Parts: sequence; C-alpha cells; structure tokens
Amino acid sequence: MGTLGRRVHVGQDVIPDIEAPGCTWGRYVEQLCLAHGGPTALVDLLIRRAGTSVDLPSDPQTIERAIRRLGAKGNGDGGKYGRWLIRFFGVPPPLVETARWMGQYHSRFSDLPSSLRHAQLLLWDRPPICETSAAVWIHLGLASVAMRRERLDEAQSRLQRARPKDADAELETRLLEARLASDRDDDEAVETALSAAEDRLAEVEDPGYAARLADQRAYRLLRGSTPRLEEARGLYASIEATTPFAAFRRSHGLAYCAWKLGDHERARTEAHAAADHAADGGLVRFRAQALALLAHIVGGEQGERLRARARSMALVLEQEDLLQVT
Repeated sequence: MGTLGRRVHVGQDVIPDIEAPGCTWGRYVEQLCLAHGGPTALVDLLIRRAGTSVDLPSDPQTIERAIRRLGAKGNGDGGKYGRWLIRFFGVPPPLVETARWMGQYHSRFSDLPSSLRHAQLLLWDRPPICETSAAVWIHLGLASVAMRRERLDEAQSRLQRARPKDADAELETRLLEARLASDRDDDEAVETALSAAEDRLAEVEDPGYAARLADQRAYRLLRGSTPRLEEARGLYASIEATTPFAAFRRSHGLAYCAWKLGDHERARTEAHAAADHAADGGLVRFRAQALALLAHIVGGEQGERLRARARSMALVLEQEDLLQVT
C-alpha cells in the first residue's frame, strides 16, 4: 500500500506526505482499502451500505474486480463504481487533509511559488476529487493563487464554485471573499463576508482563522483618511499567539500600529519579532512581509537593504501582491 496517509510533523505543523502527483482513482481506492481492512472488506461494507439502493452485482468478486479496474483509471471518468464509492464512503481523511492543506491561505503550502502551487492544485482539480466535497479546498487554493496574481475575475469564479460544508471551509471561503471584495473597494461585501466568518469562528480549533479575522477587521480600521489606530491595535493585541502564524500576525499588526502612532522603538521590536515568528514557522512569505515593514520603520540604508531582501524573497515566491508592498 506504500506510505500514503502517513503524516509528517514539522514543528507545530502536520504536513501530509504526498508521494504521487495529484490524486488518482488508484490513490482513492488505496486509501479506502487502508481505512476498511483491504479490498474484500471494502466490498463487503459497500454491499451492506448500498443495500438495495443501487444495482450492485450479486457476486462480491465481480464487484472487487470492478473496483480494481476503477483503481487503474487514473483521473478518468469513474463511472458508476466511482459514484458509488464516493456516495457510500466519501473521501478518506488523509486525502481531505491534503486538500485542506493545499487550500488554506495560512498553510506552508502557500509558501510555494505561485506557479508551482497552481500546477499542484490543478492536478487535484479533476476526478475523483473534483466530484467530492473535498473539491472546495482546491477551488479555494486556486482562488488564492488567482488573487496573488491579481486575476480578480478568475478568483471570483473559483470562489463561486466553492461549496463549503464545514466550518473550516466556510471560514476560508468568507475570508477570501472579504479579501477579494476589499481589493474591489466593495465595503458592503467585505462586511457581509466578515460577519459570516465571525458566525462560524467558534466552531473551529485552528487559531489561524481567529488571527486572520482580526487582521482583516483591523485592516478595515486602518484604511481611509482617518485610520483608527488604537482600535486596530486592540484587535491585534487580542490575537492569541499560540502558533507561529498567529504570533506573526499579532506582532506584525502591532508593529504597524506602533509605527503609525510614532512609537518607533516598539515598532522595531514588534517587526523583528514578527520576522522571527514567521521564521520559526517556516513561513517565508510572512517573513518577507515583516522585513518589508521593518524597512519602512528603520528607513535609510538599513531600510534599503531590508527592502532588497524582502523583494528578493517575493520574486522567488512569485508573489506579485507582496512586490507592491516591498
């Protein structure tokens, strides 16, 4: 069965062990067999779950051979057996976990260059995954890539195709919708999306979502001719720094507010901390953001050196949006 389904632990992150390009029917069937005790046990369970609701053959060996043939179809049409397995078994958790990891904005997968992220996501944007509820994460990942490339219409199309069915996917969808609406200066849509995100926040355990929601709320306070810096600083201070990402987001926001409030010493301290937190989590693009902010704070020749480092990192990651900041 290989090592599909194994998980690699790096610091506080759990990173799926991806051996094959994309997800084929073979990988899907393999995971079902691993989860349910092998092909024979899988067939027996399919017969029990399906009952008389579908026209299964009476001979279990015929069903097993059909499932083995399904496993050889690559990313082609899964036919009736593909539909039956998805209907009665859904997507095995290791595959859902991988799809979620690829679709989350604050995962380490998002540190890959945009072209590589796009290519990897497209390998999952086909059967069997595109026919399941896990496809929401692939659409969200592709929407995020499109926004990074400033292709707003493409991002909107992907978000419209996302059909979140759990709190994590709902939060990811609403936060990306808010970012896209903000890019389009649609304040009403931003507020609608953020309010919807707040309604689901208590249902998730990932602290990255609370940090992102606070950041997007604070960003709204900081826009316009009269930024509400103290209110924004309060939001950033409320972030619980329980993970490297959350700690980065807290320190980065506090650094920006301190800088704008004229407290340059506090601003430098927090910006350095933000860069360190990002580095602790292996979050390259967020470290680049922290260095870019520090460049603005310190100014002069040191600032120019920091800005050059941040820009170099942004170029490697193919982050058009970050290039504008640096």
